[in-house]
Amino acid sequence: MCPSSFITQYAIRNTFNITYHVLRITSHASRFTSHVSRLTPHVSPMAKLRISIIGLGLIGGSIGLALKKSKLDLEVIGHDKDLGVAGRAVKRGAVDKTEWNLISACDGASLIVLAMPLDGIRDTLTALRPHLSPGTLITDTAMTKVPVLEWASELPRNVEFVGGNPIINPKREISGQGIDAADATLFQDATYCLIPAVSASAQAIDVMSGFVNVLGAKPYFIEAAEHDGLMAGVHHLPALLATAYAASIIGEQGWIERSKVASATFRAAMDLVPTDKHAAPMQFLAHREDLMRWIDHSIVKLRELRTLLDTQNSDALGTLVQTIADERAKWQSGQLDRGALPASDMSQVSDSFGRLFLGGLSERMKRAK
Repeated sequence: MCPSSFITQYAIRNTFNITYHVLRITSHASRFTSHVSRLTPHVSPMAKLRISIIGLGLIGGSIGLALKKSKLDLEVIGHDKDLGVAGRAVKRGAVDKTEWNLISACDGASLIVLAMPLDGIRDTLTALRPHLSPGTLITDTAMTKVPVLEWASELPRNVEFVGGNPIINPKREISGQGIDAADATLFQDATYCLIPAVSASAQAIDVMSGFVNVLGAKPYFIEAAEHDGLMAGVHHLPALLATAYAASIIGEQGWIERSKVASATFRAAMDLVPTDKHAAPMQFLAHREDLMRWIDHSIVKLRELRTLLDTQNSDALGTLVQTIADERAKWQSGQLDRGALPASDMSQVSDSFGRLFLGGLSERMKRAK
């Protein structure tokens, strides 16, 4: 697919999401009282609903903190292969407790959140598959969706999957990394992509929409291949180009001398380079076709820039820089998405969404029994 063809797809998808949100807001306003009164009794006061978070880094830890901040009557169980990370998650209050064993961590969970890189999801789903209770809902936070949905198709019929990918608001500043940088407000006003499996029920989709709202984010429904195509351009391509840039600077003679004058600007570029030698190749190869098209497009742009340098065309260079600066300002201010709904006042609606989310989870587990 040509990069420019995403514009038409985006327009169609944006119209769908705006319509969806308008209908949801109207629906919540008219049926909130009766819906909550019908669902809330299904939650036993003696047994809390359980949510399990597998992977307690920045995303998993922030999800836990946001759920705990919501004050919902939930038990949040965590699991991380790094016991030190698991311990810090408990100390920070992101989870009620952790389990070192994956199966134990997910035992009895109504919702399981796989907050981990792509390379760990398939093995985790395979390990969990024989132990999942009927009615369990599973989601993930990986930035690649086509292979994840393929793996999820092998889950038992009475277990449902709705993929997810939280896109942090570009205005948000993140200091630090991992569980130590986790924040309950990380997803405030974020776009949270939801990619339901073909077999996902309307109820499962509605529960996940409520989950996203509880986190303070805005649900954005999108098809897996379209999601991956868009992510290739704005996330994986920058990482790949940064890798090429780093290889050209570090891998060539004279790096020791260049390193002496490399500043924070160079470090910022290096921050885009992946550091996990197992996860990075899998991410790049999962987006192979899209990335090769974007690389070809980037090569054309680099040649155009080389021509401007060769001809010393300062006017054209200045115009290009200004155009990009203007578009960046529009993007960061939200002007590019003119049809989007204004952000909700989560201080007023979080309780409503939280109770609907809790009721939806309870209803799912009741029907499964």
